[in-house]
Amino acid sequence: MTAELLQQTAQRFAERQPERNEHLAKLRAGAVLEADTPERVRQRVARVARMVIETEGTATSASGQPSGAAQTVLERIMGKNDLMSVRYLELALRVARTVGRVHVKAADGSPRGYGTGFLVTPQLLLTNNHVLDSAASAGASRVEMDFQENVDGRLLTSTFFGFDPASFFTTDKGLDFTLVALKGDPAKASSYGWNGLAAAEGKVIVGEYVSIIQHPSGERKQVAIRENRIIDVLESYLHYQTDTSPGSSGSPVFNDQWEVVALHHSGVPKKDAQGRLLTKDGRVWTQDMGEQQIQWIANEGVRISRILKHVEGLSLPGGQAALRKQLLESPAGWQGGTGGAREVAEMNVPEVSEPREAWMWPEAAPAAVTAPESAVEWLMA
Repeated sequence: MTAELLQQTAQRFAERQPERNEHLAKLRAGAVLEADTPERVRQRVARVARMVIETEGTATSASGQPSGAAQTVLERIMGKNDLMSVRYLELALRVARTVGRVHVKAADGSPRGYGTGFLVTPQLLLTNNHVLDSAASAGASRVEMDFQENVDGRLLTSTFFGFDPASFFTTDKGLDFTLVALKGDPAKASSYGWNGLAAAEGKVIVGEYVSIIQHPSGERKQVAIRENRIIDVLESYLHYQTDTSPGSSGSPVFNDQWEVVALHHSGVPKKDAQGRLLTKDGRVWTQDMGEQQIQWIANEGVRISRILKHVEGLSLPGGQAALRKQLLESPAGWQGGTGGAREVAEMNVPEVSEPREAWMWPEAAPAAVTAPESAVEWLMA
């Protein structure tokens, strides 16, 4: 994380204080569905309803009100129900396999540190621009998959992939993202599965909780699960309260359906009256303490919809255009790989016998179901 990036994040955070205070006041009052705009709430409810239609067959009762799984999900959004299906945990393990530790090197091969990245197709990895800022740096770096413990607390055997920026590389400093191809056999990487990205609105609203799978400060893979609340939605960014650490740059930010909603990239540090950074125990921070000791009051992620819009507008040659097409057309959510039996077995999770498409959305809801509008009216009552 650069000083320039932290300054820009802090400035955005400060400029949004009036709006954020209004959001927080509504959240404290329990008016979760009033903390975001009516249009965004409608989009979120509609997306939840379509998801339940796909998995459950129906989302409303005869009266038009949410029922069954749909009502449970909506109550969870409102903070009235914290119960999660066991499927949530099993899917989390599969999604976690798509996240790796990026060993960052300069173009001359000298080490620069660590970041996090995650697979968004069988051949493409997404991370931050400030993690991999050039094709030369990407070409010298690599990603380590499976740097994590199994159920016995022992480290799995890591698998490394180099990057192939000649096949695909695009980066943007403003949105702080880098998308780069992996080197080697695509089938080997695809065994980890990948996260299909969605440009559509309705993936998350103010007041919802998100989860982040990460390699904080280059450490073993960890997860900050449902303790990260969205407190503001900007045009290109999400602000959320969490305890992600430096080194978590490039981590995926997930909603409760394990769809990627943002790319984590920066934070807002706590300061004293003199503008000095403070540590977690209230002391004035100095560089020798390390960034992991800084007290963060909020974090910022780049909205996935804005990244996809940027990538879609790029002029690319044939081979790179084909890889982009795969990215843009992949169904949203976790997509099963072609293998991965080793880690799944070691985690005592039932192995997926064949690739499957999770969280697939129909083109439109069945004509007999008119849930979204009546659902919003019911929730607002």
